[in-house]
Amino acid sequence: MRRILATVFLVCLCSASAYSSGFSIYEASVRANGMLGAFTAYADHASTIYYNPAGISGLEGLQVSGGATIIAPRSSFRGPFPSNTPYPGSQRKYEMKDENFVVPNFYATYQIKDRLSAGVGVYAPYGLGTEWDQNWVGRTEAIKTSVETIFVQPTVAYTLPDFGIGKVKVGAGLMIAAYGKVELTRAVENFAVQNDIFDLKGDLEKPAFGYNLGLLIQPSDKVTLGFTYRSKVKTEYSGDANFGDLPSSQFPNGVSGGTTLELPANWSAAINVKPMEDLSFELDYVWWGWSSYDELVIEFDQTIPAFGSDQLPSTRGYENSYQLRLGGEYKNAGVEGLDLRAGIAYDQTPLPTKYMDPTLPDSDRWLFSGGLSYDITQNFSIDAAYIFIRAKERTNRESLNGFHGVYNTYANLPSLGFTAKF
Repeated sequence: MRRILATVFLVCLCSASAYSSGFSIYEASVRANGMLGAFTAYADHASTIYYNPAGISGLEGLQVSGGATIIAPRSSFRGPFPSNTPYPGSQRKYEMKDENFVVPNFYATYQIKDRLSAGVGVYAPYGLGTEWDQNWVGRTEAIKTSVETIFVQPTVAYTLPDFGIGKVKVGAGLMIAAYGKVELTRAVENFAVQNDIFDLKGDLEKPAFGYNLGLLIQPSDKVTLGFTYRSKVKTEYSGDANFGDLPSSQFPNGVSGGTTLELPANWSAAINVKPMEDLSFELDYVWWGWSSYDELVIEFDQTIPAFGSDQLPSTRGYENSYQLRLGGEYKNAGVEGLDLRAGIAYDQTPLPTKYMDPTLPDSDRWLFSGGLSYDITQNFSIDAAYIFIRAKERTNRESLNGFHGVYNTYANLPSLGFTAKF
């Protein structure tokens, strides 16, 4: 019972299981999707605002890019079973409801003068949701979770004078969490009431801020080194609870609560190599500081009798993790104006097994992608990409909530966008 209200704020950080490991969404650009986000040292597109703000320096004139990714996660659960039993191959299988989420992005850059550029990006780095059948075996753990977030990032970048080590670019962006909304539906079966399903909703109280720093070094025409750092972003949420027909003596209606969530810092280091004029490969190492997300404390505006307190702490126990992303691009691939891309990536989950639940059945995963761009005119291109994600099957016999079973997850992520130059 002590997990019930905590989850309404928790889902904005762990709402879906088929994107980047943890609760982040790394699909912030259609062109980058084609290379699976191996974009830290790419520096040839407006969406580098997200992947490395230094990259917009040198982009000529006004450039605009936009698009959307459809994320279609599919998860299943087999169980539940006692924690001390062998692998239960005959346990019942439950399918998560099929849902498709649209994740938009938009970027614009402008060259102020020869070495100086500015831009703005709008993207959704956290979100989506999961939904299970209302009467499934895990209904008291999760039925539906959903979240919407929008970040806005004004950015500036500058190419430094020649120091004899090649071309050096620096950039910085102000990350603004401008919008956030969460919802949770689950059940309580400890009381003999007809409507034992409750709904919890929360909103971002005010904009939250962080920063994104970038560095690009190009020692030769064939090699570019990239580094970017994204700071923590401290967000504050508040929400209301509707407990249906549950006893008001234990679950009073009209209860409000709030919490502070600190989104983790991360950094990425990359090398981009061009063995031929139109062919390039990039390798990115992305580190995530998930260990900062070790506890969540909810504060209510009144004491909740069922909890015996006006506070509700919840241990999350996340650990630091990493991602390896390898992408390639072949420009003018047999046809003038046709660019082809591909990528492969490995994401390590930060979620220890004992903290798993149906809200976020996360696990280590492999990702595969393909993409292309085609120049409709000299100044307008269509971008497309597709990502397939296969998460490793994960058996949980040590969950602290006592809900043990086997999770399987995969996802399809098609995306479509455009790039325009003026």
